[in-house]
Amino acid sequence: MAKSYNKSIFLKLQTKSSLLLFLVVFITEFIAGIYFSYFKGILLNDAFSRTANAFYVLYVKPIRLASIGFVWNPLPSILQLPFVALSKIWRPIVSSGISAVIITSISAGFSAVLLLKTFTKFNIQRKYSICIILLYITNPFIFFYGMNGMSEEPFFLAIIYIVTNMTLWMKKGKPEYIVKISFALAVAFLCRYEAIPFSAAVGIGVLINIFFNEKEKKFIPHNLKREKYYYAEGTTIVLYAPILYTILIWIFLNWTITGNPFYFLNSVYSNATQSQFTKPAGSYLEIILYILKRALPFLPPFFAIIITRLTTKRLVKNDFFILFVLIISMIIFHFLMLIKGSSYGWLRFFSYSLPICIAWIPYELSEFKKTLQPLFFNILCVFLIISSISTVIALSSPVIAIEEHYVVVSEQCTQISEYINEELPDDKVMMDSFLTSAIILNIKNIDNIVVSSNLNFNKYLNYPAKYGIKYIIVPDPDNGIGVLDSFNKKYPSLYRQGTDWCTLKKEFEGYKIFQVID
Repeated sequence: MAKSYNKSIFLKLQTKSSLLLFLVVFITEFIAGIYFSYFKGILLNDAFSRTANAFYVLYVKPIRLASIGFVWNPLPSILQLPFVALSKIWRPIVSSGISAVIITSISAGFSAVLLLKTFTKFNIQRKYSICIILLYITNPFIFFYGMNGMSEEPFFLAIIYIVTNMTLWMKKGKPEYIVKISFALAVAFLCRYEAIPFSAAVGIGVLINIFFNEKEKKFIPHNLKREKYYYAEGTTIVLYAPILYTILIWIFLNWTITGNPFYFLNSVYSNATQSQFTKPAGSYLEIILYILKRALPFLPPFFAIIITRLTTKRLVKNDFFILFVLIISMIIFHFLMLIKGSSYGWLRFFSYSLPICIAWIPYELSEFKKTLQPLFFNILCVFLIISSISTVIALSSPVIAIEEHYVVVSEQCTQISEYINEELPDDKVMMDSFLTSAIILNIKNIDNIVVSSNLNFNKYLNYPAKYGIKYIIVPDPDNGIGVLDSFNKKYPSLYRQGTDWCTLKKEFEGYKIFQVID
């Protein structure tokens, strides 16, 4: 009875600690995000596009989930739908990207709680747990991406969930952890495409554990080699079934709605097409140096693990190779993307090693004797602080953190939407939402706007005047990826020379508004 009572008290205390930690992280991130997006008006383009996709679902007629688009992974936009619905009451929920801020703040809060629960399951002292979690969530890069609305933070949460469950499986051997990992991999894919190489690395890690971890022998009848292969086969099927079905459903939806099963890979709006406009990456050596500058700020915790394992003669162990595969897989993936010219090489693409390592640390600490845990903890704290300093330097550099400095929503978009609201409030205006989402989300009379998620967009594109279009907005084709805009593809000389069916109405930096002649 006393044991049951004590366990009940412990669970209540753990719940209170988790709730308190979640609220502290969520509120801090949310306040910072509101200040950044609403008061300072600084919005990263990729974060804003996820919000815009959710907005099109609810406000572009007819209401349909297909308006979310089939290029970027849908989950970051789907999660925003309940908050986007409230934008009818207060438009800054979408126009300032607040709905995206809410999602990343929640993800950051859950990441902290998940880490705390994992430390508890590994019986790590609370003072170590809290200190490590605080050093992680206050890392400038992690904190920034916890409040800026980007898809990285939900993906970080998925990574942490996968790695923590993987280490628990390695330690305890319960099959429930494999099931949890399998569904988390599917969720990760719905956040970012990097889930594919990460899933491959997780699979390799699972096989390493099955074949080289002595604890796995109890699951293999008589430790027969044949049974070991059956066990590996069955585990792999369970591991990959959810993500494979998710990918197949995504391909099927692309095919049935757009007519192209690989629309997300090779359409005009895809990453592969957009990346054609990046600068050549250079030689292999130049690419390696480029990656090192961006990957190193996130690797200090990994170096701390290497140092402590060297001192305890535990480096050449199967579990270390699992961690190494998880980290190197993401770096190799973007190395190959840069070689192919299919990546912008943003700083965030090389940040995944940090959440992977932080999720691994509870397991790593548990592998040390109690007398050695303080040593590892102190070394780890030093290297986490080094990582924070390094990420500050990286984020401060407009050369390394190009996206964070320059790829933001422009003031011109706000000026254009204000012009439409004041001068053309009742006129039918058409634009490709590819580069005009910031304009669309600030327009008051959204029912008069025709965008690329409208059912008849392509028909209107061929004969704007016939369908009552009064004005069109065209981005500069010489400005980056503006050439991919539907009007620029359909009418290549329109922006520079005009055409006989429309006249220039107003020019902004990077955009022109043309009046359609009846």
